[in-house]
Amino acid sequence: MEVFPSLPSATAIALAGDMSTRGYGIAENCISIEALTELRRFIHDSVNQTGGEYIAFGGPDAMRGTFLQDLAASANFQTLCRELYSSGMQKPAPPVSFYQVLRCLAGKTGEQHAYRFHYDSYVLTILVPILIPAEGQPGHLIMFPNTRPVRRTYLGNLIDKLFLDNRLTQNRLRKGVISGRLKPERIKMQPGNAYFFWGCRSIHTNEPCDPDKIRATALFHYVDPYADSWLRQTLLRLRNRKPQMSMAAPEARAPQPA
Repeated sequence: MEVFPSLPSATAIALAGDMSTRGYGIAENCISIEALTELRRFIHDSVNQTGGEYIAFGGPDAMRGTFLQDLAASANFQTLCRELYSSGMQKPAPPVSFYQVLRCLAGKTGEQHAYRFHYDSYVLTILVPILIPAEGQPGHLIMFPNTRPVRRTYLGNLIDKLFLDNRLTQNRLRKGVISGRLKPERIKMQPGNAYFFWGCRSIHTNEPCDPDKIRATALFHYVDPYADSWLRQTLLRLRNRKPQMSMAAPEARAPQPA
């Protein structure tokens, strides 16, 4: 049974337009709350096992047997993502699978994951809210949309990330947002919706979530444009060989939080 509705091509075009103008598109009421119920139980159990602290899961094996595995395998969901990619990149989507992450913000460690501004390593990011607090600080998604193009080379992409992923830039962005001097797009997420944006073009992060609550989101990352980069593979090999090295290679890490 399909877990994601079949959306007309006109909807995909409208979503891509929203992503390129205001920064994100929303497919509303595309995921039933019933489909999220079992996943929410899994999240509550996992957070309880940590003593009420942050936990994250990455890769398809971690999603096996859950609704998130079904969503990644959905023909309708895959078709929509291919259409969005093709619309935004003006070329057909390559035959690749999603990289999936499930993030559960909770406790003091969850607060430490707020205001970590980053670009994703993938062209298209789909965020599916699972649990969003109804009161207090719910950990809104915030972004400065489409602040750069998709760089043609991994080196160009790496330079952008080095300018962003450093203490000085991070502190300036965080202070600017908190003070109100900087005004990013602030997306108040609603479970049942899916949120689409150009992850590798947009600086984004989440606001804090109250430590006594859980904010859980599933992320589907689609098409790494530098997967075959010789430079990237070399940096990965060096990093894996000497894990103690302080190598400034953001692309060599798992996708950053959203």
